Amino acid sequence: MRATSKFCSVQKNPPAVLTGLHLIATWFMVGLIWTIHTVHYPLFALVGDETYVKFQAAHVDRIGKLLVVPWAAEGATALLLLIWAWRHRDQALLPPLIIGGIAMGVVLIVSGFFSAPAHADLANGFLPEVHDRLMTADLVRTLAWTLRGLTASWVSVVIWKRRTS
Repeated sequence: MRATSKFCSVQKNPPAVLTGLHLIATWFMVGLIWTIHTVHYPLFALVGDETYVKFQAAHVDRIGKLLVVPWAAEGATALLLLIWAWRHRDQALLPPLIIGGIAMGVVLIVSGFFSAPAHADLANGFLPEVHDRLMTADLVRTLAWTLRGLTASWVSVVIWKRRTS
């Protein structure tokens, strides 16, 4: 919705396509991380020594290909929404976007400093203590991503209420 005058046009909400893409990409990643945490990572312990190294390499390769586009879309749309809200001084959208940004920071830190090194340590064979570290780090990541999903929904609800009122 736009408020217009003779001199300017002010957009009250970020573009719907941006908000929709953000919501879809974020919840895709939430679903993916919960699947990894509750199904895939626990199965690492059941693979067996003979095939584990190939399994681990295939996991890293396939998961990486699956998450690169939606994760990039999530990050880009989150950043664009935050810039939009900041420029428009949108006091209703800034809190969920800032909280979501902090949660994304947690995801990135845990991924870079804990999950990726654990995968590197598991590349040559299964080690129960490393797997435990991976599961613990991934729980933090999973909860942070769930918070991201909730904040993306919060943003969408704020915008939806504006459009319907």
